[in-house]
Amino acid sequence: MQDRYWTLETGGGIQASGDKRSSNALFGLTWQSDGSVAFRANNGRYVITKRSGHLYATSDTIDETCKYYFYLVNRPILVLKCEQGFVGYKSASSPKLECNKATYETIQVERGDKGVVYFKGQNNKYWHADSECITADSDTPEGFYLELREPTRLCIKTINGNYLVASKNGCFRIGDSNIESATQWEY
Repeated sequence: MQDRYWTLETGGGIQASGDKRSSNALFGLTWQSDGSVAFRANNGRYVITKRSGHLYATSDTIDETCKYYFYLVNRPILVLKCEQGFVGYKSASSPKLECNKATYETIQVERGDKGVVYFKGQNNKYWHADSECITADSDTPEGFYLELREPTRLCIKTINGNYLVASKNGCFRIGDSNIESATQWEY
């Protein structure tokens, strides 16, 4: 059984039995501040996981049974691109990252707990992010969450809830917590 859609069944049960797209196979993603995501079925309710492992769209509110964590599976490296260009080092001698490069730099992705990921530059140093810039110069990892926004685009959020933003001049930094101002990165 392969290439099946999750489908909302009568009674709120979720089955991977749909062989074509339908309104019962549509789910909305509701991203939470703790990096988790909840799935909202077309009946307006959130998908929960029962102790048996079965999925049901029966919750009116998001609680721990409705929370799932997003990871890019089998992606130990990442290449990020925005409207201005690729993410890369400002220069060969600088750990500062910019987002207006014509060529890409590969970013190592390390998986943490509960949806947290850590980014490492090619210099084997972790990303350090603040409101001024992002550098790959830290020995201590800083956690980020990845939020899938479109099939090939994602937003990156710090564990403090602020999104990474790109400026037209290539500046790449932490912005605010408003998703509307967040940069959607191609990956």
